[in-house]
Amino acid sequence: MKKVFGTIMALWLLGLSTNAQTFIPGNSYFGKDKYIQYIAGNTPIILSAPHGGYLVPSAFPDRNCDGCSYVSDAYTQELVNEIQQKFLLKTGCYPHLIINLLHRKKLDMNRDLVMATDSNAALDDYWADYHQFIDSAKAKVNRDYNKGLFIDVHGHGHVKQRIEFGYLVSKSTLLLPDSMINLPKYTNYTAIRSLAKSNLKNLSHSLLLRGDYSLGTMFENKGFPGVPSKLDPFPLAADDYFNGGYNTERHGSNTLGKIDAIQMELYSAIRFDSVQRKKFADSFVSVMIDYLGAHYFVNYGKSPCTLSNIEEENQRPKAIHFYPNPAKDHILLSNDEGLESYSLFNLQGQLIKNETKYKGDKAISLENVPSGWILIRFVVKGNILWERLIKE
Repeated sequence: MKKVFGTIMALWLLGLSTNAQTFIPGNSYFGKDKYIQYIAGNTPIILSAPHGGYLVPSAFPDRNCDGCSYVSDAYTQELVNEIQQKFLLKTGCYPHLIINLLHRKKLDMNRDLVMATDSNAALDDYWADYHQFIDSAKAKVNRDYNKGLFIDVHGHGHVKQRIEFGYLVSKSTLLLPDSMINLPKYTNYTAIRSLAKSNLKNLSHSLLLRGDYSLGTMFENKGFPGVPSKLDPFPLAADDYFNGGYNTERHGSNTLGKIDAIQMELYSAIRFDSVQRKKFADSFVSVMIDYLGAHYFVNYGKSPCTLSNIEEENQRPKAIHFYPNPAKDHILLSNDEGLESYSLFNLQGQLIKNETKYKGDKAISLENVPSGWILIRFVVKGNILWERLIKE
């Protein structure tokens, strides 16, 4: 027990330094020996792929423990990368992405330390890297948005081809009437506890699980059936169903905090075909934007990586209007009332151009500005306003 406590304390202290590190959105960072990958984000969305790795270094024996699973969740690594690219293409923003590049038979990143490593201390650092990257992403989301959503992406081989959404709500609980599901004995332990206590539509826990604006119903409306949802409110007694795992419990708001967690178990038809992966990734981005806009942030889709949750909507400065967008040589400001300065940044946060004392020239030249997504930081009457631009 003393040895385990010492190991956990060492990993926790190491995590403090990782959380303090500055990560640039869109850049990849790796843990020890490049077995854990983190692509930093700038949205309140964190994606995790714990079972999609392929690396099988011979230096580590295969896990062989009671109750352990060794089968990988095929194509989940490819899928989360596809989702990130679709998110960037649609919004110019990055979700946070953490991937275990090791095969599950070597390291299971949805288990506690002992079962994840099969008590092989040589793997402890990689386990720590994974959760430290998630913790860093959560810290960033908390700083920028004060709340957010962690999605743990998995794959299942169950008979019923549907997405299984895990909220740490058991199959037997989902069979209960809504009035019971809404009792504190269940809402206090759900992985979306924070959302159940405060959401834009004031929806109850049961409606968040299987109502019109539940994640399952939103995907259902895109052609991807799931449980729980409005049309499929609970798994039957004989059905296989994953209701969430270690990551959902560790990183969800059931442990307090304002980062909610949902485990998504994707059926094989979504994952195994490259065309279907692209279709699902496209729908995933649309659903996430709608979901966060419905429950977390007013008008989220207008600025998914520059939204300031701290300001109330009616306290924000009036928008600076510019055109065209996309633009090639320059943009024109049709409204520059109160504009004091502007700065142009790439998606990595690097300054490209700025004018610290705005002189009233309504044309902003894009000469020497690289093509792609550009973030523009306007200072309007002392307030900061962000806009997005595509430079052709």
